[in-house]
Amino acid sequence: MANNYRRLEKEMLTPRQLKLFKYLVAYKKKHEIMPKFDEIREYMSIKSKSGVYQMLGYIEWKGYIKRYPAHARAITILKEVA
Repeated sequence: MANNYRRLEKEMLTPRQLKLFKYLVAYKKKHEIMPKFDEIREYMSIKSKSGVYQMLGYIEWKGYIKRYPAHARAITILKEVA
């Protein structure tokens, strides 16, 4: 039972992560490119780029996106959320 809970916990996004994920999807649809870190930082009211990097890392770890290091705006959406 505890194992199933940990699996679900890994797959579920927190409300802030969901807000960021939906922003990425909407931005991509509107602009056909992913937002810059500064745009994400401003939208999410995060004070530093490292905070953005950390949030994107969690969303990637949960399997919703894929990032490509050393490439600007290189994020691919892997899952859709209702």
